[in-house]
Amino acid sequence: MKRTKIHVNSTLALLLAIVTITSCKKENLSKGPVAPENTVAVQPVEDHLTITPERQKVIDFFNKNKNARGEASGAVAAASYRSFTINYSGSVPNDIKALVNGEIDQLYNTTITSTTKSRMTGAPINVYSSPGSGDLFYTNGNVYIVNFATYRSVHTGPGNVIFHELFHYLHDRWVSGGFNNSTIYNLYSDAYYAGIYPSSAYVLSNQAEYLAVSSEANYCNTNRPPYNSATLGSLDPNCKSYLTTNF
Repeated sequence: MKRTKIHVNSTLALLLAIVTITSCKKENLSKGPVAPENTVAVQPVEDHLTITPERQKVIDFFNKNKNARGEASGAVAAASYRSFTINYSGSVPNDIKALVNGEIDQLYNTTITSTTKSRMTGAPINVYSSPGSGDLFYTNGNVYIVNFATYRSVHTGPGNVIFHELFHYLHDRWVSGGFNNSTIYNLYSDAYYAGIYPSSAYVLSNQAEYLAVSSEANYCNTNRPPYNSATLGSLDPNCKSYLTTNF
């Protein structure tokens, strides 16, 4: 009887331990973002950075028709505007070219440092009419504007597509640790948990969009939270301070 009782008690204890461990695992899965370890892969980032098969076709097209120096031939015509390389594919309407130049003009009129402006010129801007192939995005040191209707629609209100995408470039190529920089991630995580923006706000999508949207709002204004410099300073002063100090 004693052995049977001991065996039953041991079995019950083991079952209790399993239930406890399982509960802890479920609890952890319900949490929000957790800061990545140094060895973790770059977190998936959506929309402006995700490379779909359609976007890859656009990337391959430009890579095939321009050389490493940004000069182009054949299907892509290279242009230069205020030290930026702009690769135009096909017949690009004049209003689109004017929007591109206007966004660059606005960039130069912002209060970002001359060093930051100079670094931004390292990313070619590729312009191509291909609706549904990615719209507006950044990848691998290049900015792509490939849906003219979407690009025009941004300019029905405040916003600067090129400036936004170039902050992805700075985050990727000029910030220590790239998209996994811990300082930017922690700023994003703090904003996420503090509930300073609506949960569906694009700025909370991930750390990359957090930096790009916050920067666009701070220096150019945008049509989505945090909208402008004053709102950013009120809701997320640590982010505003980071931008002012580093860019």
